[in-house]
Amino acid sequence: MTNWNDFREFLLDVNVALLGGALFYWSKPLARALNSWAARCYERFPKLKGLLGSQNVGTELNYKTAYVWFRICGAFVLIIAVISVILFLRLLRK
Repeated sequence: MTNWNDFREFLLDVNVALLGGALFYWSKPLARALNSWAARCYERFPKLKGLLGSQNVGTELNYKTAYVWFRICGAFVLIIAVISVILFLRLLRK
């Protein structure tokens, strides 16, 4: 039973590493899509423009901020998952 649980944990770690890599790799299109989606929401509902922070919606600053955060989160998830896979493989060798 322990071997099956270890294998499932290994598969989960590998999938999380792939998710982190995908987030890091596709951060630019994701940031662009998020920025355009937010801009459409503010055009559709003009009352939202009165909220704090709404002046940056659809701007280059909002795009760059989202891009950087997608990259940071993707790199963090990728590094943690790769470390988990390496630790799992080291335990498997023993």
